[in-house]
Amino acid sequence: MRTLLFNLFFYGFTFVMAVVCYAVARLSTRERLWRAIGFWGRTLVGAVRLILDARIELRGLDNLPPGGPKLVVCKHQSELDVILLASVIPNFGAVAMQELERYPFFGPILRKLDHVLVAVGGERQGRTDAVIEGARRVNAEGRPMIIFPEATLMSLGAKERYRKGAGHIYRALGVEAVPVASSLGVIWPRREWRKHAHQSAAIEVLPCVAPGLELDAFMAEVEERIETATMRLIREHAKAEVLAAAEDRHARGAANED
Repeated sequence: MRTLLFNLFFYGFTFVMAVVCYAVARLSTRERLWRAIGFWGRTLVGAVRLILDARIELRGLDNLPPGGPKLVVCKHQSELDVILLASVIPNFGAVAMQELERYPFFGPILRKLDHVLVAVGGERQGRTDAVIEGARRVNAEGRPMIIFPEATLMSLGAKERYRKGAGHIYRALGVEAVPVASSLGVIWPRREWRKHAHQSAAIEVLPCVAPGLELDAFMAEVEERIETATMRLIREHAKAEVLAAAEDRHARGAANED
């Protein structure tokens, strides 16, 4: 019953906010659009607490650098990731598929948010150049850049090779990177109708990776930090049967990389 009530609220409220954001994107400023998105995010986080009776912890906020982060590298484990980030770190830039511009609501919203749009089918070097150019533009505007290095939503515990886009941005901007781990999939598994009520989960900001590492060293460092902390959070919050499946996915992901 809680899942049904939450999903009805989520889809209904999100549709209303999509219409509002579309109108704001067409008629007003990016600042007002981010206010609307922040309201959407905070309301949905509140709905998780009130309807699902679930608790989300925000940890490690003191690890955010003074003046705000320049580059955030985050585990993408649940739709809740984006919802929570939208309410905690506003006005960020992100890499998105250029093809989303053709969707009815997305085009004007993405253009107003000034995300980095990259063609999925493009040549690899061209995609890398587009990501770096877009990240430099976002950074020059004083906005944080957020990237999900696995480039897709991951099942709880699952692990894939980290794409080097995060490393290219880190090297090009010469900034420290903020790794973020998550166990939000314990409450809201990726692309699943069913949500898990009466659960707790956390998103944790980890200590920064200092600038200056070589590309491969940075990728190895950020992957090790995020994956180790993510599994620690999953072990803390997941029930036994869910944890067993997550451990199995993680072991298979590590074996595939070897």
